[in-house]
Amino acid sequence: MKKILAAILSAAMIFSLTACGASSASSAAGASSASSAGASKASGTGKAKYVLKLGDSQAETHPQSKAYHWFANRVSELTNGEVEVQVFVNSALGTQAQCVEGLSLGTVEIAKNMATGFSTYVPEIQIFDLPYMFKDKEHFLKVLDSDIGAHYLNDVLGKAGLVGLCYFYAGSRCFYTTRKVEKLADLKGMKIRVPDGPIYQDMCKAFGASGTPIPMGDIYTALQTHVVDGAENATIVYDTSKHYEPATYFLEDDHIMTPDIVAMSKSYLASLPEADQKAILQAGKEMAQEERKLWDAQEASSLQVMKDHKVTITKPTDAQLAEFRKAAQTVWSKYESVVGKEWIDKVQAMQNS
Repeated sequence: MKKILAAILSAAMIFSLTACGASSASSAAGASSASSAGASKASGTGKAKYVLKLGDSQAETHPQSKAYHWFANRVSELTNGEVEVQVFVNSALGTQAQCVEGLSLGTVEIAKNMATGFSTYVPEIQIFDLPYMFKDKEHFLKVLDSDIGAHYLNDVLGKAGLVGLCYFYAGSRCFYTTRKVEKLADLKGMKIRVPDGPIYQDMCKAFGASGTPIPMGDIYTALQTHVVDGAENATIVYDTSKHYEPATYFLEDDHIMTPDIVAMSKSYLASLPEADQKAILQAGKEMAQEERKLWDAQEASSLQVMKDHKVTITKPTDAQLAEFRKAAQTVWSKYESVVGKEWIDKVQAMQNS
């Protein structure tokens, strides 16, 4: 009899646990469903009526990630808590390309990518990725803050159903490698990790190297295992991603100065109350200035980190840089019809304006 009673009690416990498990699974599914609803009217978020997910692949310590949190606070302030921006970095919502794709799918409300990351939708935006397009940082920022910058942020991205909230300054892109590179000829035959954009592969080809697209999160391992011989990015990315560990040589050739662009779906933004739209756009403009301050502060710190880790930093001579610029002309020629010679001339004219 005791054995029968024990069996009944055991069965009852199993049934109870199974029921609890089913309840938990149901709750998880509900949470997932609520999450995928994204920026529809929020529930359980306190005062916020709208919740926007912002996704990026950068590390939490990156100045752009810090700028996102500043932006989230500013949007909350300007909307009196009606709009909540949830920040997901470290590729928590996927790669930059996946986040941008999520804008049209409704799985992400705000995403950032390099200019070339939007070229699938609007090829002419690759004007920013032409090697040595900008004379220096002053020239670059002058263009971004001009009517030319506004044209690409609003008119060009608008063709893809997007609206640009702001440009981020992303530094100068330089090569860093597992063996020393001092001049153009040293790149010959090397495999270099590049973003997923044909213009970067064409640039590497013009420089005698081979461009290999690899997701941001996989670069460290690719360098460590010698899948590639090097990569190219700004000093802060080199530092925050700890790429100085597998790639100890850094060439300050400053071959590309391209902006990162923070964007939203145009139709989604338009679906929000007008006051909230204005608040988000205002916070976006202000975020651009905040990000520049954060970048400048951290760039100095990153250079010190590189020195502390005994990175070999090489600055090409004027003559060596001239070789890079000359080789880059083949890329300009190939993309002139894509980006428009008229716009190249306008950008170049601002060097001395």
